[in-house]
Amino acid sequence: MKKQKGQDLIEYALMLALVVGIGGFIYTQGYGANISGVFNNAGNLLEQVDKSQEEAKEEAARNADRSYADRMAELLKNAIQSGQLTMKDGTTIYLLAQNRTPSNANGFNYNVNAAVYGPEGGWKNTAWVDGIDYGSMGYNNFWRAIGEGTYQDAAVNQSNVDWYGVGITQNGDGTYSLSYVEGKEYNGNNGFDPRTGTEYKNETWSKS
Repeated sequence: MKKQKGQDLIEYALMLALVVGIGGFIYTQGYGANISGVFNNAGNLLEQVDKSQEEAKEEAARNADRSYADRMAELLKNAIQSGQLTMKDGTTIYLLAQNRTPSNANGFNYNVNAAVYGPEGGWKNTAWVDGIDYGSMGYNNFWRAIGEGTYQDAAVNQSNVDWYGVGITQNGDGTYSLSYVEGKEYNGNNGFDPRTGTEYKNETWSKS
């Protein structure tokens, strides 16, 4: 046994000497900086991969939200086109998605909201607003009336956004302006003022 232990110690010593010798050779030949550079580059590449994956996730979340906002715009256009919704000059209606159920949901447990502004700019929460006619659907049933069930899919996927949506304004010349907005934070029990959001797209639509 003593002989075996002695052989093991000798083998370990030889291996250690070999490693030290190789390390010393690399250092004296000036390869140390190159190897260090390789490891640094590898670390930088891993950081870039992690960053790229995170950016890809954020882009996918943003695309999902903005695709849903496009659907909101189509719902508003269709409601106007069919006569289900009529608007006078200067009136605006928003359809919105948010990352929590609004307190004015009336048992309607989905993350959707709506906002209505009359010609004078004030917010209205009634079934009949001066300049806006919802017909028989009323304000509280507005999303369900024109949503065709899509309101059940409403969600906010972006981590840096609390809500987003689209507003349509009757311009008075036969055209409608659509403003696509998103924003952070809430300002009261029922949500936020979408007019204070960041607009990321706008377009003009004409009723044919």
